[in-house]
Amino acid sequence: MKTGSNDYILSDDSGLLALVDCSAYRAFVSPDWTYEDIVRHFSVAAKERSLAMWACGDGGDAYVVRVRPGISSESGYRSTYGAISVTNGALHLLSYDALTMAAQFEDEVLPPKHEEHLRVTLPNGNYRIRVVQLYDPRRSSKPDENEPDFAVEYEPGDAVPWQGVAWASDAA
Repeated sequence: MKTGSNDYILSDDSGLLALVDCSAYRAFVSPDWTYEDIVRHFSVAAKERSLAMWACGDGGDAYVVRVRPGISSESGYRSTYGAISVTNGALHLLSYDALTMAAQFEDEVLPPKHEEHLRVTLPNGNYRIRVVQLYDPRRSSKPDENEPDFAVEYEPGDAVPWQGVAWASDAA
């Protein structure tokens, strides 16, 4: 569900979210991929600038993601920078669940129908992005339930591509 001009609600039981150029991202891996296969696949896609993925630090939930232009100095629990390219006028916020379904089934299309509305319309080109986790995921709840869990900021330009899944190895 989209909650405002730039707030999106995205559910994922695995606690992994991604910003994806669905036109450039090669989704299918294998009908019997392993976790190691999919992590390698995500790393290649990140280097190709078609995916930026991050771990949420908890067991999964419904997350509010605020997407906004400009790279700010807003602090949070943690933040990371990287690059992504837009090749067909949009990026999509996607769940790990959607990405793994497409990795397993060759005929699965991204974005899936239930995540089509998580579209971020942008002109084609290269973008610097910053993802800020705005609260400590080890807390039992957010300090303010009306605030977003993550801020995804972007601006035209170039940066070093993401290196795999951000924060995947962090113990949170």
